Amino acid sequence: MRRREPHAFVALAVAAIFGLGSIAEAHRSHVTLTRVAINPRRGTLELVHAIHYHDAQRLLAVLGVNDNVAPTSVEGRARVAFEIEKGFRWSMPRGRVATPLTVGAELEGDNLLVYQELDAPSPCRWIVESSFMHDVFESQTNRILLEYATPMVAITLSRRSPKAEFNGPRAANNGG
Repeated sequence: MRRREPHAFVALAVAAIFGLGSIAEAHRSHVTLTRVAINPRRGTLELVHAIHYHDAQRLLAVLGVNDNVAPTSVEGRARVAFEIEKGFRWSMPRGRVATPLTVGAELEGDNLLVYQELDAPSPCRWIVESSFMHDVFESQTNRILLEYATPMVAITLSRRSPKAEFNGPRAANNGG
């Protein structure tokens, strides 16, 4: 049996989460997807947050950002990235908080992607908490896909369940 590449799995996951079309746009779920991968050469975790364009647009409106600032603008992408920084908290069981470094943001299809890096001491347990966009949409869900895990692990965070604990990667050492 032929093994599917992780990219194919991620593409299917994104399609399932964000929908394949806009048939029921008015009833679309409000879901973000955060992909967590390892960069063994740098010893970091790479985080890619995907937010549907219309949800990012609504976030900016709720924040009272000027009407001419959209997710397509540099200012709009920077503001959404800032809200991600505030809305996710990454820590370890003994309370050490790890702050991701935002390295960029871009539009890809119907999604705004925000890229972050996070130092990855190895091995360790992680705690992630999310309140991102929970004040924008009552039904907001934040899904986290641990791409380094075999098999991949998906974590779902919501207003009712905003916190999860998971194992970090075992091979996150500098120099690979």
